[in-house]
Amino acid sequence: MKQQFIPWLYATTAHIRQVTLRDMAFDAVTMVAGVINAAKLFQAPALCLNFNLTLWAEAAGCTTDWDQTPPRVQTGGSPDPNPDTARNSARITTLVDAAKRVKGASPQHPLICAIAGPATMAAYLELDSASSSMDQFIVAELITEYVNLLCENKIDNIVIVEDAETEEAALATWVEGKQYSRIAKLADHYAVATTLLCVQASLNKAQVTEFDSLTYVIAQTDKTIEANIAHAIKGLAVESFGSGGVSLPTSLDALKPNSYFLTTTQDLDTNKEFSNIQKDITTINSFLTGN
Repeated sequence: MKQQFIPWLYATTAHIRQVTLRDMAFDAVTMVAGVINAAKLFQAPALCLNFNLTLWAEAAGCTTDWDQTPPRVQTGGSPDPNPDTARNSARITTLVDAAKRVKGASPQHPLICAIAGPATMAAYLELDSASSSMDQFIVAELITEYVNLLCENKIDNIVIVEDAETEEAALATWVEGKQYSRIAKLADHYAVATTLLCVQASLNKAQVTEFDSLTYVIAQTDKTIEANIAHAIKGLAVESFGSGGVSLPTSLDALKPNSYFLTTTQDLDTNKEFSNIQKDITTINSFLTGN
């Protein structure tokens, strides 16, 4: 693969347009304009159409507290979330409209969209980490519907995000239940790439076995560098991105050239100066190209 830097800049797109994330969440035209503006401003190799996980919680019956920064899910959701009704969610309708518009406006850019991972989705629905078979079924059916929806609307890369506040132990249920490889298999059917963003994962043996069917894996940086991953391409997170003094991961020389990509651990805060973002992007790209 060509060595690249792919930062998560979804919230920054709202900042560029001088609107709130809530404004963008319910207006496809505003969303598309922000995404395309960000790609032009920062010369991004891909377009991130959504990185706000509250979208998927709302589709399962949760509500969003928009007064917090970033917006937070008010957990609990519906007592019986129904995957069949997810497509009628107002925000999913907006997302689908935006996907069609941005594909037409910028067909040369791969389109990325984040979804909540199974452990995060279970937390939103207040299911115990040692979930019952029925709880696992509910989460699996919801995520299957979400993945199908994105694949059908020609998203090129689905980012499976596990909230950084989710303890690593909570991942075990979903690793043992092979929920991540299930997502990968479904996306592969549509020839859609999958990326796991789970910064707390230590990539123990069970995790490596389960995650290796995904296209890209971003976990604890040091553990990712060391991990013996046969198939998935490693994503390594930079530190202090957006400050103007970005820090690259150490021990990159232990990896083969063009065997990894650089990224960020989360969506960038909206309080970062555009000039500092540009400066950090230049620093990283200069490193990757050897200039």
